[in-house]
Amino acid sequence: MSTTHPVRPAPSRPKKRGKKHGQTGWVPNQHGAWAMLIAPFWLGAILRGQEVGWEWWAIPLFVAWLVGYLAFAAGSLWLKARRKPKFRKPMLVYAGIAGLAGLLALALAGPSLALWGLAYVPLTGATLWLVAHRQERSTLSGALTILAAALMAVTVRYPNPLEALEALGQGPAPGWWLGAICFFYFFGTVPYVKTLIRERGHLAWVVGSVAFHVLATGLAALTAAFGHIAWTWTGFFALTTVRALLVPVLGPLSGRTVTPKAAGFGEIAFTLLLTALVLIGL
Repeated sequence: MSTTHPVRPAPSRPKKRGKKHGQTGWVPNQHGAWAMLIAPFWLGAILRGQEVGWEWWAIPLFVAWLVGYLAFAAGSLWLKARRKPKFRKPMLVYAGIAGLAGLLALALAGPSLALWGLAYVPLTGATLWLVAHRQERSTLSGALTILAAALMAVTVRYPNPLEALEALGQGPAPGWWLGAICFFYFFGTVPYVKTLIRERGHLAWVVGSVAFHVLATGLAALTAAFGHIAWTWTGFFALTTVRALLVPVLGPLSGRTVTPKAAGFGEIAFTLLLTALVLIGL
């Protein structure tokens, strides 16, 4: 997407001096990733609880997933920093903890859970390749990361991937629709947040962001028309479309600043709404 010819010049971004948060490798500075990491997992757990019942393997699996992300974040810094030793320790420590938690999840859920690695290993490997080539902020990198997070909703609903494929083959399955909803929502936040922060003031990004949200709303309406999901999801994506238009137009395009904190609170509100709709039922 072109970012030339902004409506108004974006404010200069002063360089911050000193140590940045998260640059030790122990604490990631990608604060927006937490909702994406947590919500799909527990939404999948909610759905499984509604359809099958609660199972304790979800807790060590969640630990493995969350700590695995910490290892991924540290590994990304290690790759970008040309293998500096200071990032190796957090990467290995987090990887070790995630591995132990994963083994416990396998012991409780069964070895078939490990088959999901056939999906996650290529996604993670491709993302790390992009990181190593300084393309971690590319649209493809964001799509791969969000796809992995959204797929976790399907994983938790169907710990056996063969069961997931069987459910998909039998027709529309709520677990797969939940994963799709999570992907379209969280992927939509990428261009939206850029219109407020990194690409603020650039009309092309606003147009692209709104276009994606219109597409997501249309797909939700089409899916609801066939009876696969509730119509409430069309309303949900319509709200995200209104947000994608009004917030940047009334904010950066009008010369007003939207802080990362304010944008973050907005994302929390929509994530809570997403959770409420899952609790109500797909």
